[in-house]
Amino acid sequence: MAIRDMSFWRPTLFGEADLSQVLHNEMVALKKGVFDWPAETFLRTSQTEMVDYFVDRHSVAVPQLDRGGIQQLPVDETTTFVEDIAGRAHERRLTVLRIAVPFEGEHRVFMFRPRCWTMRDWYTTVAEDELQISWIGASGDITAARKRFEEELDQIAKHLAWAKELIDPHNAGLRDAAEQLITGRRDKLLADRDMEAALGFPVRRRAGAPLHGVPVARRRITTRPRPQASGPFEPEPELLSADYEAALEIIGRFRNGLERSLPTAAKMGEEDIRNQLLFTLNTHFEGQAAGEVFNGRGKTDILIRAGDRNVFIAECKNWKGPKAITEALDEQLLGRYLVWRDTKAAFLLFIREGNPGEIIRKAAEEIGRHPQCVRRLPTEDEGRYDFVFRSVHDDGRDIRLAFLPFVIPSSPGNSSGAA
Repeated sequence: MAIRDMSFWRPTLFGEADLSQVLHNEMVALKKGVFDWPAETFLRTSQTEMVDYFVDRHSVAVPQLDRGGIQQLPVDETTTFVEDIAGRAHERRLTVLRIAVPFEGEHRVFMFRPRCWTMRDWYTTVAEDELQISWIGASGDITAARKRFEEELDQIAKHLAWAKELIDPHNAGLRDAAEQLITGRRDKLLADRDMEAALGFPVRRRAGAPLHGVPVARRRITTRPRPQASGPFEPEPELLSADYEAALEIIGRFRNGLERSLPTAAKMGEEDIRNQLLFTLNTHFEGQAAGEVFNGRGKTDILIRAGDRNVFIAECKNWKGPKAITEALDEQLLGRYLVWRDTKAAFLLFIREGNPGEIIRKAAEEIGRHPQCVRRLPTEDEGRYDFVFRSVHDDGRDIRLAFLPFVIPSSPGNSSGAA
């Protein structure tokens, strides 16, 4: 029979603190971290960078046991005393066996109590990256030792699974929580500086704007101040997210209309499509003194400008292979954002021949592999792919890029083949 040596017994495993309270405290610390960030530095720091920082800081990594990497530690001995019927103490020499179980994740999770837990004796100590499970008993009792180790491992795995049920939803909600807190504070700081009235980029609605027979809600574009990447905080015009989304929706509807009118669309070149799209956008949005909001600077550009700066830019390109994607990003898009943080942009890719699905996949992968791409964002629109880029000129500035592919075969029915 195995004899318990209290020096190896750790009753605090999964028992020192309530896991639900620990996760609640992480959320409280996240909020405190956002509002303790110095205001001027906060406004000059990339929002994407801040979100990533807080998500990394307050997420919890559930340990994963590596049973395949278990190693047996050198055998040891210990002395215990056993009383006989007469009450006389007799010394006994016992064998001590230990196994080291490596794991990946946060060792502190082994100390937190999940909603479900079992009150039991634990024979496990926790180190930074491994557990050590001990057994003490008579020499040669291999069956008892193996049983102890397997039971302990199974119980630990069960408690980790219970902990995961709480930790996974916590981790999944961190990004949204951080974005909401950061956006809320940023808006509050900007409002406190009373700079919105000084932007000088008022835009009002233009009445009536049918698009291929599909009505779209008319929009009023407004802007708000935004921080510079360095130096004193100064106002910079910005296209609000709601207007950015509205413009992308119109572009998407325009694309859908083209794809339903292939005989006509097949005859149009890049510049023809650009000009039609400019006209369509300007039937929905109206700028100062009833002027046009969207303008074309080059053959394929679509711009909104405030003074000498671009608030929104779209680049139109024909598919000519992955290399052309990188060139367009470097030369046409990223190269023009010298002074922006959170810039809004769109990349319109015209697919004339080849396998559209394969080309779209390759193009999206090429965009995601760009060295300035921070991450790909989730989207519910199957015909749109969103990314966040970091400015090549200022690490504090983000560029929001929407990739919208247009499938317009050069001749009707020519929409398959090699990519």
